[in-house]
Amino acid sequence: MTWIGLSLLALIGTAVLYASLPKCGDKVFSPRRLTMAVAPVLVAFGIYLVIGNPSLPAKPFAERAGERNLAAAAAVAGNVTDPNYKTDQQIQRLLNQIVLSLEVNPRNLQGWVALARGSLRLGNIERAVAAFAQAYALSGHNPLLAIEYADTRITAQNGQIDSTSRDLVLHALGQMPNHLLARYYYGMMLKQNDKPEQALRVLRDLYRDLPKDDPLANATQGEIKTLQTVSDARTDTQ
Repeated sequence: MTWIGLSLLALIGTAVLYASLPKCGDKVFSPRRLTMAVAPVLVAFGIYLVIGNPSLPAKPFAERAGERNLAAAAAVAGNVTDPNYKTDQQIQRLLNQIVLSLEVNPRNLQGWVALARGSLRLGNIERAVAAFAQAYALSGHNPLLAIEYADTRITAQNGQIDSTSRDLVLHALGQMPNHLLARYYYGMMLKQNDKPEQALRVLRDLYRDLPKDDPLANATQGEIKTLQTVSDARTDTQ
């Protein structure tokens, strides 16, 4: 079903791009226009095939730093013996094509999403943040992109949740109150705002809803222990 939906979206996206491109004289059909319309969609599909399922990760991106750094190191060092090297080089070539396609059509939502996710895979957090910002605006403030954008911003800021990230998390949570990653970041917002008791309640509720083998469970459990220590210390001083 996923592939059927993606195929339909690809056909629609190609049709929209074809219609939006300038006509070549009086020709009803133009191979050049068709190529320019199909190329960005094919590139986005290529990114999907290389990176994998586009659904959101089950844990904060910051928790995947080891994977990110290994990929980035392999891409920079050019170590052909590294198992990630070939994949990273393929992604880089696809990203270069996406950048060119976005210069032609900067309103290509799928292109910006693919650029953001591909940049994350290669460890280019700054470019990923900028690409997610473009994608989020073009999407009409899609809540799934909101939390993915917030996750990336928070990673770029070493875990700190600024006002933009806060608004993104709250928007996502308002649209998807049961979204696990949105609930996690809401708890972290409360923690950073020096509200440990409220943060504890949010994270404990989240932990109860998480499968114990879910990677987000480890991060949540660690934050609960930290917050419980803070709460206990405050109780002892009163």
